[in-house]
Amino acid sequence: MSGASDKASYYASFGVLNKDGYLKNKERNENYKRYNALLKGEFKVNEWLSLDSRALITTETSDKPHFYHWDVNINTSARQNPLDPIRFPDLPYYITPGDRDQYSDLIGKYFGGTNFFPYLEDGGRETWMRNDMFLTQGTTISPLKGWNIRGAFTANFTHRDYQDVQSKVEVVRESPDLTADPATLIDNGFSGNDWITNRTDFDQYYVIQLYTDYTIESGAHYLKGMVGFNQEWGLFKYHRAQAYSLITPQVTDINATTGNQEAYGGKEHNALRGVFYRLNYIFDDKYLIEANGRYDGTSRFPTDDRFGFFPSFSVGWRISNESFMAGTSDWLDNLKLRASYGELGNQLLNSNYPYIATMGSGNAPYMMTAGSRTPYVSAAGLVSPTLTWETVVSQNIGLDFSMFGSRLDVSMDAYIRDTKDMLTNVEYPEILGTGAPDANAADLRTRGWEVAATWKTNVNNDLNYNITLALSDNLSKITKYDNPTGALSEYYEGQVVGDAGGERWGFETLGIFQTQAEVDAHADQSSLGANWRPGDIKYADLNGDGVINRGSNTLDDPGDQKIIAYENPRYNFGITGNVSWKSFSLNLFFQGVMKYDYWPPNGNWVAFYPFNAGHVENYYLTDTWSPENPDAYFAAPHISTNTKQNIEPQTRYVQDASYIRLKNVTLTYNLPSNIASKVGMSTAQVYFAGMNLWEATKMRKPLDPEVRPTLTQEYYKQRIFSLGFRVGF
Repeated sequence: MSGASDKASYYASFGVLNKDGYLKNKERNENYKRYNALLKGEFKVNEWLSLDSRALITTETSDKPHFYHWDVNINTSARQNPLDPIRFPDLPYYITPGDRDQYSDLIGKYFGGTNFFPYLEDGGRETWMRNDMFLTQGTTISPLKGWNIRGAFTANFTHRDYQDVQSKVEVVRESPDLTADPATLIDNGFSGNDWITNRTDFDQYYVIQLYTDYTIESGAHYLKGMVGFNQEWGLFKYHRAQAYSLITPQVTDINATTGNQEAYGGKEHNALRGVFYRLNYIFDDKYLIEANGRYDGTSRFPTDDRFGFFPSFSVGWRISNESFMAGTSDWLDNLKLRASYGELGNQLLNSNYPYIATMGSGNAPYMMTAGSRTPYVSAAGLVSPTLTWETVVSQNIGLDFSMFGSRLDVSMDAYIRDTKDMLTNVEYPEILGTGAPDANAADLRTRGWEVAATWKTNVNNDLNYNITLALSDNLSKITKYDNPTGALSEYYEGQVVGDAGGERWGFETLGIFQTQAEVDAHADQSSLGANWRPGDIKYADLNGDGVINRGSNTLDDPGDQKIIAYENPRYNFGITGNVSWKSFSLNLFFQGVMKYDYWPPNGNWVAFYPFNAGHVENYYLTDTWSPENPDAYFAAPHISTNTKQNIEPQTRYVQDASYIRLKNVTLTYNLPSNIASKVGMSTAQVYFAGMNLWEATKMRKPLDPEVRPTLTQEYYKQRIFSLGFRVGF
């Protein structure tokens, strides 16, 4: 909802999200709820005073089964063997007629193993609630023409309550020996001890910002200056209690326990203070100069290294306004060349006190302590005395132009970004006897470019459209890192890195062994596994020494490894199209990547490999090696799920993760204003939206190019449809 007058304007929005899980049992199902409200108002008190207020309130609740690990998590549901029994059956007899009563206590109980049902049903619950509130009050004073004074105060309050309960789950052994005592056939499966954890977090964060700007315009000159002050400080507190041995799973309370009880807590502060300036100068609407600077100090660094100065400047030349470009005005609307240099400081670390040596504390394991756990305090570790800001230095050159009555707009940029004094671990001799502290000891360089082009036109009074294409690419390399041995397990100078992984070392695949004679004649692969046989992967002996291994796993001696993939998305693109016809409008957004190597992890939890963790994917039947299927894509399966010799990082299974996806579609109908006004509305809109409706990729199913499976994330992009209404008063 929104509305405005000469003196005031307001905007309000409300949202509700209710999301369930995949269990049919509504009581045991996962449930997530979110409620949010946004309120904004602007008020002009008089000619020189204006006020603005903003409130954003979010409430979230979650209730889901307790997470054990991959074997018994809900993510395993898609991989559950449909032939595995779920519960101990009720039969007329089990070994001999008349012995049913002997096993009556087992009837109806869940089987153990990797059966996830008992843990979802009775294994406990993880619940949490979070309330988040942002409040901002701003004031703007304009004492003179061209002079503004602005002040704003923001407060953020976050409160979170969390509870996690793990309950003992009685299950029947997966393969029970019915000749044994029935009482010995019941155990706790994966659940182990039962316990309850409660945690409460309360965070406060405050921001004060004051600045003033003044504008002078005289003839061909335009000058605007601004100076300001910024202050931020936060307080973060938490309390945690844990207790063991629930009296009953039905009462999830710390006091309803009979075992050991533990309490933890903590409180942290941080603060940031700085001053900043900006100066803009334009001459004759052709030459543009901007200079910025910040002088910031943070509580996260030692006293002598807390402050840093970070300047930046940019220049622009509007070439199209020069006299020698007068003959181009009928087709060229704007041509501007620009360049910039800037420095930006980073002080966001994993700790609020990285320069303070802190002692660890906890409770020792049970060892001859009569059931109690002895508190302990460990010695303080090492810290660096010279921690200071990471600095990002950016250099950019760009070109903007528009043509044909602004129907075509193009923007191009090329940049170099150097990240200096990155915080990282420094190697010290093992005789040090403790972990090495973080220090500002690494540099990173990123080169990239971006292009965006928009074409728009009005066909007639009823029909118009526009289309935008955005294309970008970048590559990051380490330019400084302390790795004297060149170990591949560490970063090294010249290494390509990125959020998605960067360089991937592995083996070159020659194919799949077809006969035992072929196995015997090939180089020795025993360092990667045992009992090689037909159907296993055949790796290349790149160094010709007759042995397939990792060598010293260094740059100088990688053995038979090489770089098999660069796991960085290259040539990212987006295509946006908008079409409007009368009261209807259609928005389409495509996104994709032109080049992207991806190596599927070989952990048990990954669904890519057809026979792993005791599950069998559908394509196992048609695309796994056998003497009758020698050209299969996947190697022969091994019974043991710990046998990873066929899924070592290798060229055979590197995936082409390039793709294009229809990310968003929105169809909107605007109700005519004369109709909307009859019911007291200024605007009324009906819309239909869809997400992830179509994609094209060479990546093998069931992998998704936008989702990299991990231990806890295996859900792929879902198709989402929504129908909504927007009204204004």
